[in-house]
Amino acid sequence: MAKKKSEFDTLNDKLDRVIDAMVTHDDLKALEQRLEKKIDERFMQVMSSIDSLTKAVADLKREYSVIVIQMRRYDEWFRILSKKTKVKLPI
Repeated sequence: MAKKKSEFDTLNDKLDRVIDAMVTHDDLKALEQRLEKKIDERFMQVMSSIDSLTKAVADLKREYSVIVIQMRRYDEWFRILSKKTKVKLPI
């Protein structure tokens, strides 16, 4: 009879360890909240990076537009000077 009690106790101990190792609903909720927080933080970092890149591209686009206008102006000035000085410009 003592042997059966010992087997029962062994099984009961194993079952207790399995139950202790199982994830509870509260554990899953806590994990979900931590993951949501991490995802939100990462999303905000990505959005901030995208905003920075968008600003940089817009700044470069404005700068390029100014350079194009300036180059056209220089080209026109060179043509005017070429005509007045009768110097032929290479094409």
